[in-house]
Amino acid sequence: MENITFLVNEFCKGQYDYTVPDHKWRPVFKCILENHKELDFCKDKVHTLWTVNGSHLRRKTKDDKLIAKVLRLALPSYIGEDLVLYRGECRFLFESGQIGFCWTPDVDVATKFASGLNAIESGGVLLKAYAPSAAILSSPNDHSSIQMAEFEYTCDPSLLENVTVIRCYEKRLG
Repeated sequence: MENITFLVNEFCKGQYDYTVPDHKWRPVFKCILENHKELDFCKDKVHTLWTVNGSHLRRKTKDDKLIAKVLRLALPSYIGEDLVLYRGECRFLFESGQIGFCWTPDVDVATKFASGLNAIESGGVLLKAYAPSAAILSSPNDHSSIQMAEFEYTCDPSLLENVTVIRCYEKRLG
């Protein structure tokens, strides 16, 4: 349990270690949920951690519902209107109902992902969704807006509405 507590505290400070084995992350996130009132989240740092390492953590945790609950506590809260957002998703993830958390209002950014990085394994899909404000966990941070120019909103994918495929892209060679 001591190792889990250490990882919980590191996550809350916005620190992430790629070498931590996959099986550790679900207990870490469960511990965060159980103890969130006693934890001190550095929300801006956790947001950067998620923006940079979210897909990696998602693969390790394999529990989107758990991740969404933790992110709702750990990220700076979104305060704003409902939005129409886009995402470039891997076809196999979309077809298996595993839509990602990171969405953008910029269709060109989403197209880059749908036709590029997210098309490598199985082809890509360009998605459009209506995001009620309750589905949006956090607004773009400086890393996403200034450094990457992706304008990434972190959303709970289970709360998005009218998710539609705008375009499909063929599988790319890595």
